[in-house]
Amino acid sequence: MGKTWKKGRRNKNGEPPKKRPNTQGVPGDWKEIDKSCPQFEKYYQELGIIPEDEWSSFMEHFRADLPATFRIINSRGDSQSMSEILQNKYFSKLDGITVNGKPAPLPQVLTWYPNRLAWQLNMSRAEIRYSAEYLSLHQFLVAEAEKGSVARQEAVSMIPPLLLDAQPHHNILDMCAAPGSKTLQILEAVTSTEGVMPTGVVIANDGDYKRCHMLVTQTKRFNNPAYMITNEDATRFPNLKVLGPGDKTQVLKFDRILCDVPCTGDGTLRKNYAIWGKWSQAQALGIHKLQRRILLRGMDMLKPGGRLVYSTCSLNPIENEATVLSALRDRPEFRLLPTEGCLEGLKRVEGMTNWRVMHSSGTWYNKFEEVEDRHRKAIAPTMFSGDAAVHNLQYCMRVYPHLQNTGGFFICILEKQQVEERTQVKASEIETIADLPDKTENKDENENEESKSEEAKTKENDDDSTECKPNIHKDTNVLVDKMKWKNFQGYREDPFIFLKPDASAFDSLKDFYGLSGKNFPFSNIYVRSQETKQRNLSVTGDTIKQIIELNTNRIKVIQCGLKLFSYCKEEFSPCNYRLLQEGVHFTSRFMSQKVFQVTEKDMGLVLSGTPTHKTELEPEIGKSLLDMPKGIVVFSLAAEGIRPTIMVTVYSTVNHVKSYITEEEKNHYRILLGLEPLVTKREEKKLASLQYHQQKREETAKRIAAEKAAAELSEPAETVREEGDETVNSVNAPETIIS
Repeated sequence: MGKTWKKGRRNKNGEPPKKRPNTQGVPGDWKEIDKSCPQFEKYYQELGIIPEDEWSSFMEHFRADLPATFRIINSRGDSQSMSEILQNKYFSKLDGITVNGKPAPLPQVLTWYPNRLAWQLNMSRAEIRYSAEYLSLHQFLVAEAEKGSVARQEAVSMIPPLLLDAQPHHNILDMCAAPGSKTLQILEAVTSTEGVMPTGVVIANDGDYKRCHMLVTQTKRFNNPAYMITNEDATRFPNLKVLGPGDKTQVLKFDRILCDVPCTGDGTLRKNYAIWGKWSQAQALGIHKLQRRILLRGMDMLKPGGRLVYSTCSLNPIENEATVLSALRDRPEFRLLPTEGCLEGLKRVEGMTNWRVMHSSGTWYNKFEEVEDRHRKAIAPTMFSGDAAVHNLQYCMRVYPHLQNTGGFFICILEKQQVEERTQVKASEIETIADLPDKTENKDENENEESKSEEAKTKENDDDSTECKPNIHKDTNVLVDKMKWKNFQGYREDPFIFLKPDASAFDSLKDFYGLSGKNFPFSNIYVRSQETKQRNLSVTGDTIKQIIELNTNRIKVIQCGLKLFSYCKEEFSPCNYRLLQEGVHFTSRFMSQKVFQVTEKDMGLVLSGTPTHKTELEPEIGKSLLDMPKGIVVFSLAAEGIRPTIMVTVYSTVNHVKSYITEEEKNHYRILLGLEPLVTKREEKKLASLQYHQQKREETAKRIAAEKAAAELSEPAETVREEGDETVNSVNAPETIIS
């Protein structure tokens, strides 16, 4: 059968799309973005969020491009080394050079970020990407971001996770996590530099199935076994069961919750240019109720004494102070914490305590009683200030672009004080409670309702006192949970199946790597398939294991834990599984075999681009490797000074060894050792692309100049004939006057 012809895309009239003209980089072919919005300016001037003398500076910064910002991630204790390398090797090259005839701006440290590990460069990301002077810095940041050592993140987006004050023992929930930059900060705060299993758990949730897989890409760079990605509606996030004292089930309460809720995003005008043309006050009125429901649900899941951070990238008080105020009225056990002493060096403005509400028709209202009946469908009582002063809304934080050349943001900290849990819920709040499928699990165990039948009472008591008894498959060595379908969005995920500690899959691991069943958490290893040959073995914490086993019919889990081993063929190694680089820091602590303490010279050899013969290594290590079968071993280089311990998975063949890591990881470790990074395939393509486009621009400029010169030569000469005061152009004159 011949090749199938694929029909191209058509528009709504069935016509093929028109081909875009080939501009080839000629300036002036693109239409300038209109960065003006009279409705936006009029609305916020009427609200008075900015003093009149600062308004022009406020709008000038909004119309300017957003500076590029990035921070160093302290995932393996190498933050100080990376900071020195950045400043001495890359920032120093920018000193004294010019870009487009102007001195190149140098990165400036964000003084309010802890340990001075964040920088801001007063150039847009596009300018850095296509600038030859910043090519090496850009390539370094891209490679390290891929490795997980650097995060390119907007400055104001770094604030909420810092105010969360997350600790390794905390149970933390990020309710609206995608795309994941704030989740990375939380994981950074709770991840141990020694690879120790955290006692808490981090759950990153998002209601969009596709965006959840963006979280998977982000979090896989962090070697943390105590995190989970879920796909749930934040307004109805389910109560999760875990084991309590006496192996009785109880509802999981969180120590920290981040509510970075969906918003209109008018604080991101500097990077989201589309908002200039479609901004409307009606958007804030429409999203206020959704934000309120998410916040109330988060407050209900917080542990007494816990902390919740609410944030938006909007400037509108309807989305910010009004949402927080209405939640404080409904949850009197909460209070706002002051933010004045937090993050010294960060310029901010206090939260608003008085504001008006404008309908999309342009009518302003001071209180809900003034709202016309025809406008009450769009305007709710929860949008007005009312008793705002009583609840200390001045403790909220507003960040404006002109203060420190950033984007716009709103942040506040809420703390739960009351020890007694809420047992009664208003009828208007039922939509915010997500006790699925049991509606009584937040109530006291001894509470009895007369309206319940004896059968319902018995079922409730069984649910509250049931021990964790996972279902054991009869024919395999795995624990099987029968997942009940709960009308989940998107594709149905593969199940999480925890292996038994004596599963046959562990036999070769114990023999090859010397893993001990007494120390290594075999009971926390899971797979995603019930087939005989499991592709990957991953580990997770005790709390996540309980959540998966006790809540498979309640919550949709996308990913969790840390991947340790991957299946390999017998030709690769006698062991059925090879150790992965992402799990080497966690697993090496339990290995009694295949871990070699090497010198800096040997580590540099295996990090080269070619295989190293075993005789080139230290004699003792080379001899040991020659006596070993093929497979993955670990080369460990002890810490020295500010350089952390370096661990690399190395594939040992009959006569050679070679690092079994990605190009980005290889260059990361070479930089830490003071070696020059190797040119990766991505960098080769990038350099070739820059050279190609530069050549095209030069050819286009020459072609345009030649065409212009040819056009001037082909034009007829102009003669001028004076008749009194009249001047006649020969081009437009009759032929008789043309000489």
